Amino acid sequence: MSVRNRATVVTKDNPLLALSESYDEEIEPLLRTIDQIRSKISDVDTTIDLPSIVVLGEQSSGKSSVLEALSGINLPRGGQHMTTKCPLEIRMRKANNWHASLESKNKLIKDNISNHHDIGHYIQSEQDRITQGRDQISKQVLSLNVQAPWLPNLTLIDLPGIIQIASTNQDKSSVQIIEELIAEYLNKPSTIILAIIQSNNDIETSAAVKFAKMYDAEGERTIGILTKVDLVDRGAEDRLLDVFNNKRIPLKHGYHMVKCRTQEDIDNNIELSEALRKEEQFFVKSSKFQSIPSERRGCPALARLLTKELVHNIKHSIPRLTECLRLKIQDIEQQFHNHGIDDYNLLTTELRTKHITELLFTSMQKFRTELHKVEEGAQINNPLYHLIHEMNDDFYNKMHQAKIEETNLISLIKEAMYACQGPEPSDYILFRVTKTVCLNYIKNIRQPMEKYLGTMIEKTNHVISNIIEKFFYLRPNLLQRMYNLHDELEKKLKIDCYTELELLLEMEEAFVYADNHIYRGTLQQMKQDIRIKDPLTTNARTVYSALPSTTVTTSASSLKRQNDGTNDESPSAAKILRTNANQSSVPRSSFVSTCMY
Repeated sequence: MSVRNRATVVTKDNPLLALSESYDEEIEPLLRTIDQIRSKISDVDTTIDLPSIVVLGEQSSGKSSVLEALSGINLPRGGQHMTTKCPLEIRMRKANNWHASLESKNKLIKDNISNHHDIGHYIQSEQDRITQGRDQISKQVLSLNVQAPWLPNLTLIDLPGIIQIASTNQDKSSVQIIEELIAEYLNKPSTIILAIIQSNNDIETSAAVKFAKMYDAEGERTIGILTKVDLVDRGAEDRLLDVFNNKRIPLKHGYHMVKCRTQEDIDNNIELSEALRKEEQFFVKSSKFQSIPSERRGCPALARLLTKELVHNIKHSIPRLTECLRLKIQDIEQQFHNHGIDDYNLLTTELRTKHITELLFTSMQKFRTELHKVEEGAQINNPLYHLIHEMNDDFYNKMHQAKIEETNLISLIKEAMYACQGPEPSDYILFRVTKTVCLNYIKNIRQPMEKYLGTMIEKTNHVISNIIEKFFYLRPNLLQRMYNLHDELEKKLKIDCYTELELLLEMEEAFVYADNHIYRGTLQQMKQDIRIKDPLTTNARTVYSALPSTTVTTSASSLKRQNDGTNDESPSAAKILRTNANQSSVPRSSFVSTCMY
């Protein structure tokens, strides 16, 4: 059967072929031209308004099922995860043979995809690669090119499903990125908005309708698609018919009803052709919806409607688009002229290479000079040094606040003595007591140090990014390459900085200097108080006061070495005290009283 004859096959014999019925062959060149323009300029200038149909809907609204029914292919199914993580451009073309390919940024990802069942797998794999396997959104566009005898000549852009609040497993920025994508696509006057609306929900609460109204207040460019009509509660059909008949939220192009595959159909591997038959049977047998005109119900009729509207939109936009591209070319030629190139096409390959090399060298020289100015603080409008001074003042205050005051030091040592008390006498201040106090202080200063370093890196990166954009914004590919190089270098240096900070803190923790003048002075004062209050311990006090000021720390270390089995040539404080106490025949009770600080 020829392709021409296939167009006459009725829906009941081959529902998939019904998708491509009655399309004038003149529309294919129009769509191909628009697709080529979109591919060429997508990475250079996204502001050019190209005619397109954008599919908009909430998660689980039936958006993917509508696209599957229109294209005859299986799209990714995410279960509880995001199904569409990137904008997906689906280019459908009617042809004699099956062919499918996936590309991104004009680079072929997969060619000759064997059948429509495998397409969803390749899309999902590429989305996971772009998003690093996370439940997050990317603005990078994937382009799916599909050719088959049953397909309409149609191009659709599927945006990620709208979410109101990010779930625990979703990236928190997803909501904002989705809204930015919606604004980028829907704000263009040539965009036809395909708003997917779940029929068993109130239309007033539909997020798709909300965003469509936000960018198309009069409903001039919006087509409402009512999905899941089989799930409408009994008695609520009349409210849905009011929506369909433009009585609640009027749209110029009105509404269209579809019944696509349910999750049960997908789980049972129901083919799309069978799903289209079931859809037609549903409308024929439904007592409430059978009166809906055939051209306003079902996916085959929707495909015809969308193709008709898109072709009309393209023809209407050609004069405006031609003028826009002419001005864009004129602007580019002016840029060449500013660089001394009157006719870029007349340049030989050698001269082009030489010219581009010179431009690149000049830009890099200016970029390097600007960086040196930032480093030396020579930029008049450079906010980095001002920010550094503010950060230094704030950092000094934070560190000063974390410092242990003299009034608190003794109380902290007492608390540490109780916390670290072991078998030694209660008056015996081990080194670990002082170390505990010092380590707590180091914990307090860690947070402001890490915050200072993080803020410094962030501010520096912001200034450098602005300089990169300043010198390379006219060359998008080079600009992106510079951004990538900067990101790679920033990640490496960030790791080095935090490693250095961690090493500094570890050194502080490893070497604690415990011979503190406040502690010594307080200890001497306590000895003086005891001497006045208890004259019976004169001999023991005299011996004790004759010890060096670092005896406590030295004796603690000496006893520790002795307990560890190591030799210690110098006598410990405990030995000295015991020897002198025995020689002076001071009662043990009197010796112990020297410890009552």
